[in-house]
Amino acid sequence: MGTPALVLGLLAAATCWTGWAGVVLGLPAVVAGFLGARRAFRNLATDGAASLGGLVAGLVGLVVGAVIVWPTLFGTGGFGDGLTLDQCMAQSSTAREMHMCKSQHLAEFNERYPNAAE
Repeated sequence: MGTPALVLGLLAAATCWTGWAGVVLGLPAVVAGFLGARRAFRNLATDGAASLGGLVAGLVGLVVGAVIVWPTLFGTGGFGDGLTLDQCMAQSSTAREMHMCKSQHLAEFNERYPNAAE
């Protein structure tokens, strides 16, 4: 179990910046690494170091990939994230999107438009 865990873990860690590759490769690496390490701990296998290495590298790939995929998968990113007030307002097409821009840049909006009604 150590060699497959290590190979999958290294691939997961190397490709985790793409998101899904880290998750897809990291999950079996963690499972194989855990099973291999458990077998090595019970003296049923001799590849405990490779299993632990695969487990750790798989966890890194899995966690980093999940962090990258999370906003897309669960919609936690909002309209206008990372934009300036002007860019956000230029891209907004509904009153709701304009309100989101205002709430994201409230201090700048209040400074520019001090008499704007809520």
